[in-house]
Amino acid sequence: MNLKTHLTSKKTALAAALCAGLMIAAPQFANAQPPAPDAAAGADRPDRPPHEKGRDGGPRHGGGPFMHELKSLDLSDAQRSSVRDAIKAQWQSARDERQAARQLHRNVEIAAPDSPGYSGLVNQLADAEANEARDRVQKQAALKSQVFAMLTPAQKTALTEKLKNLPEPPARPEKTGFRGR
Repeated sequence: MNLKTHLTSKKTALAAALCAGLMIAAPQFANAQPPAPDAAAGADRPDRPPHEKGRDGGPRHGGGPFMHELKSLDLSDAQRSSVRDAIKAQWQSARDERQAARQLHRNVEIAAPDSPGYSGLVNQLADAEANEARDRVQKQAALKSQVFAMLTPAQKTALTEKLKNLPEPPARPEKTGFRGR
């Protein structure tokens, strides 16, 4: 038997074995059940405080600092719509600022450290980051005030109590190494 025939017969045997394996395993895949609800994202941290849990038990995403608590207040449709519009308006107003910040980050990334305008670009980025942080805090406070004004006195009291009873967020670990990793 020459080498070419030997390799061809090995390939054929391998292909036949793979097909047989797939035929045997196909019914098992067809009968597979979806993962149990406790296997959802966040099941790895059952000790996660309520203010950090999303709808599926995993991490909470978006909506602002107290949106999770607002959902349990029984808002009317008009209130819910007003809150949604206020959040959307804030997000859209910040979109251009985020795009400008991304472009500035990109400019610093691609600039050579020995180029003449590098230090000015870095200073500009540092100032932009500081301004962005200050603006973000101020806008969140303004949004919270705006949403709070939309609530009834009973809802305001309930929200204030919920916010007071939130557990302290866990301390962040100290970052070490290159880029804090």
